[in-house]
Amino acid sequence: MNVCKKSLMAVALSAVVFTFPCVAQTSDFDSDNVNVNVLANPESAEVYADALNAYSKNDWKTSIFLFKKLHSNQNNITPESLYMLIMAETYSGQYKYAVSDCDLFLKKYPSNEYAPLVIYQKGKDLYQINDYEKSILVLNDFCHSYPKHKLYSSALFWIGESFYATYNFDSAKSIYERIVVEYPDDSKTRDAQFRLDVITQRSREEKLLYLLKQTGEDYLSSKESYEKTLRQYQVENSVGVNTQLRELRQQNENLDNSLAAEKKKNAELEAQLKGYEADLSKAVQNLKGKADEALELLNSMED
Repeated sequence: MNVCKKSLMAVALSAVVFTFPCVAQTSDFDSDNVNVNVLANPESAEVYADALNAYSKNDWKTSIFLFKKLHSNQNNITPESLYMLIMAETYSGQYKYAVSDCDLFLKKYPSNEYAPLVIYQKGKDLYQINDYEKSILVLNDFCHSYPKHKLYSSALFWIGESFYATYNFDSAKSIYERIVVEYPDDSKTRDAQFRLDVITQRSREEKLLYLLKQTGEDYLSSKESYEKTLRQYQVENSVGVNTQLRELRQQNENLDNSLAAEKKKNAELEAQLKGYEADLSKAVQNLKGKADEALELLNSMED
C-alpha cells in the first residue's frame, strides 16, 4: 500500500510540474506552493493525478470531470484543485460554471494567495456571459483591492471591453487611453489602441451620419414647407376661382332675370300699343263715318 501511495504521489507531483507552467501563462499560478494533501488517499491521489494530466494536455472536459469527481468528497477540495477546475471550465467555455466555482472559492478561501486571481477570472468570465455590469463591478473591486497586481492593466482592459460592449464609448475610451499611456509595454496595449482607433472611426461615422441626417431633415423640412405652401396656394386659388365662378353665375342669373323682366315689360308695352292702335283705328273709322255723314248732309242741302 505504501509503495502504491508513493507511486501515485510521484505521478501527481510529476503532473503538477508539467501542468502548472500552462496555468502560469494566463493565471500566474505558483507551482511551488501546490497543496498535495489530497494525495494522502490513494484513490483520491489517482484521480488528482489523472485530472492534472488531462489538464496538462488541454483536455479540459476530462480534467473538469475528474476535478469534480475529486471534489465530490469535500475533504479533497483545496485552493489549488478548485482554482484549476475554474480555469479548466473557463478554457472549455463553461463560463457560468466557472463563475459559480469562483464564488465557492472566494467563500471558502477569501484570504488565499490565489483569491486575487479568482476575482480577476470571475470578472472575465462574467464578461464572457455578457453580464457586463457585474463584470465591471467585480473587476473594479479587483483594481481597487490590488492596484499593484500584474493583472491590473488586464483588468482595466476588460472593464473597457464591458463598457464598449454596452456602447458606453466615452467610458471605454478613457479606460483604453489610460492603458495606452500608463502601460505602453503591456500585452493589452495594442488591443486597447485598436479599440481607440475603432471608437475614433465610429465617432467620425456618427458625425457624418448626424450631418447627413441634419441635411436630410432640412431638405425634408424645406420640401414639406414648399408642398404646404403649394397646397395652400392651390386651395386659395381654388377658393378664388370658385368665388369668381359664383359671382359670374350670380351676374348671369341677374342678367337673365333682368332680361326676363325686360321681355315681360316689352310684351306689356306691345300689348298696350296694339290696344292703342285698335282704339286709334276705331276712332279713325268713327271719324271717317262722321265725315261721310257730314258730306252727305251737305250734298243733300245743295240739292
